[in-house]
Amino acid sequence: MALVNTETARRLMSALGTDSGRKAFLGDGTRYDAVPATKIMKLHHSVDDAVKRVNALEWDKTRTPPQQHQAGRKIAEATVAEINKTRDELKAWVAKETADAMEAIETALSPDIGTAAQVVRSEIRAFILSKRGDPEFVGELRGLVETDIRFATALFEAPAALSGMSSERLNTLRLYAAAAHAPEASERVRIASEVAALDGKLASVAAEVPRSFFDGGIEKGMATRVEIDTPLATGE
Repeated sequence: MALVNTETARRLMSALGTDSGRKAFLGDGTRYDAVPATKIMKLHHSVDDAVKRVNALEWDKTRTPPQQHQAGRKIAEATVAEINKTRDELKAWVAKETADAMEAIETALSPDIGTAAQVVRSEIRAFILSKRGDPEFVGELRGLVETDIRFATALFEAPAALSGMSSERLNTLRLYAAAAHAPEASERVRIASEVAALDGKLASVAAEVPRSFFDGGIEKGMATRVEIDTPLATGE
């Protein structure tokens, strides 16, 4: 049983005490590659240990209630530190993984610098511009971008206006092209984005841990502790 007997505390302690609950609150490490998976699973073990210790404090007869809650505070501080450490590590991984994957996508979508290829891409843009206003061509263009790298590079090397489309539409087509011509890199970007989204969950758990692990009001009872280990006064 938790030291803090509020509904929120009981719910959090119950969830963090199970594998499925930790996956829901801290992320599922089994979904990711080695680096984020290892960091997430290490956090799972730390949080599981912390919850077990806090639950055991209630039955620790060597401590008074104020001492139990003081111990709960120490465990909470250590747990929050582990969560924040994991957040920082995951942010660093996400930044590097995203940058590396985007570089791979840029390479895959880089145009051929040959003169003949440049002429072809110019003609492709003129062709696309001539189709502006054709509702059927909107869907056809996606297929062309996904299957013919020349269409993709023709669009992405020039401003959107030269092809008669908005920047938003061009960015959407770029996503389709990246998935088609650089599938592995695109998947890396998707996974990195998913891992990045875990930060909000971890921040929420870090905020809830202190008020779920101990009651500061009860802990204040430690202020009435009488110190008996110091030498007795002699009047000198």
